[in-house]
Amino acid sequence: DVQGKNGSVILRMCKGADTVKALSVMCHSYLDGYIDSAHHYGKGKAAFCLAPDDRRKASGVLVEWIEAHPESLTQPAAEVLQKALTERFPCKGGK
Repeated sequence: DVQGKNGSVILRMCKGADTVKALSVMCHSYLDGYIDSAHHYGKGKAAFCLAPDDRRKASGVLVEWIEAHPESLTQPAAEVLQKALTERFPCKGGK
């Protein structure tokens, strides 16, 4: 029984991303992997859309979102990322 990461793990990784290089690499790598897989498995119907600049600022946006939604600390990381990215980076025009 393998249990995945939850919102609190993502928060710790991404909150320290601006000051600790290892956390920055971990946070951005985790986000990039999630974003790539969400777009691949969404088969062109992504729930969120990021402009080229958005990937760079996504970690800070994610920290803000998790802190505003404390219930997300115990939810599965993939669920937290999906909710946060969909809310903060909605697709325009039903993309």
